[in-house]
Amino acid sequence: MRPISVSTAAFDGYALETAFQAIASAGARYVEPAYIKGYLPFDETAFSPDNAAALAAAADAAGLTVLAVSAHMNLADGDGRAMLARRIGFAGDLGARFLVTNAGPASARAEIAAMIRSALPVLEAAGVVLALENPGHGSGDLIPSATAGQDLVQAIGSPFVRLNADLCNTYTYSGGSADPLQDLLAALPAIAHVHLKDVAEPSADWRFCPIGEGVIGYSPILDELARQAPELPIGIELPLRLERRGRGDPVRLAEHPALEDVIAAVRRSLDFVRQGLGRA
Repeated sequence: MRPISVSTAAFDGYALETAFQAIASAGARYVEPAYIKGYLPFDETAFSPDNAAALAAAADAAGLTVLAVSAHMNLADGDGRAMLARRIGFAGDLGARFLVTNAGPASARAEIAAMIRSALPVLEAAGVVLALENPGHGSGDLIPSATAGQDLVQAIGSPFVRLNADLCNTYTYSGGSADPLQDLLAALPAIAHVHLKDVAEPSADWRFCPIGEGVIGYSPILDELARQAPELPIGIELPLRLERRGRGDPVRLAEHPALEDVIAAVRRSLDFVRQGLGRA
C-alpha cells in the first residue's frame, strides 16, 4: 500500500507529541516531522540523538511511522556539511526513508553538487534518501521546479539522491503560471517522494487550505499518480498558520489555528487524496 504521511507543519504552535496524537486521530498512519525555516521556529539542537529518541517514542505511542523528515537548509552554507550530517543522522535515528530539503541558489550549483557527493556515504550508511525539493517562493533557485531538478539528480547518479516534487510549490514559485501536473510527469523518473498542499485565491492573496479545496487541481494529478506511480510515497503538508499576502513570501501569523480545525483540515485532505487515488 502507498504510504501517505501528514506533516507536522500543520500543527505549528503545538508540541510535536500533540501533533502526533492529532495526526493519528485524523486517520493517518505515517508522519513527517517538519523543520522548515519561515514555516515554524527551530534551531540546530533539534537534530540531536536525544531528540530523535524522544520523537521516535512519541510517534510509536501515537501508532505512527516516520516516513520522511523535512529539515530544510541551504546546501551551499559554509557549515553545510555538519548541518547536513546532523539531519541525515536525525532522519536515520527516526527510521525515516527520506530527508527532504531545498538545494540552494543556482549560482552555487558546483558547491551544492560537491556537498551532496560528499554526503553519499553518510546517506547510504543511514539508509536515507536525500529528496531535493523545489521551493514555493523566492527566485534564482537551483531547483525552481521538479523538471529543472532532474539534471542535478542525474549528474549525482545515486539512488540516495532524488527529488521531492512539491506540486503547490511549482505553482506558487512560478507566480501561478506553471502546470504542476506537467511538471510532475516530466520529472517522474527522478522523483522519490511527493508533497501535496493547496492554495485558494480568494483575492490578491494566497491562502493555504485543505487538499482539493484550492486551485491546484488535484483530481487529474491523483489520477496520474495512481496510474503511473502507484507506490510513490506522498506527504500532505498543510501550513495553515502561514499567509501569503499579495502572493508574496510566507508570513507566520501570531496565532495558530484551533487544534480541532487543523485536525478537520487534515481529515478532509486525507479523505480527498485517498478517494482520488482510488478512482484509477
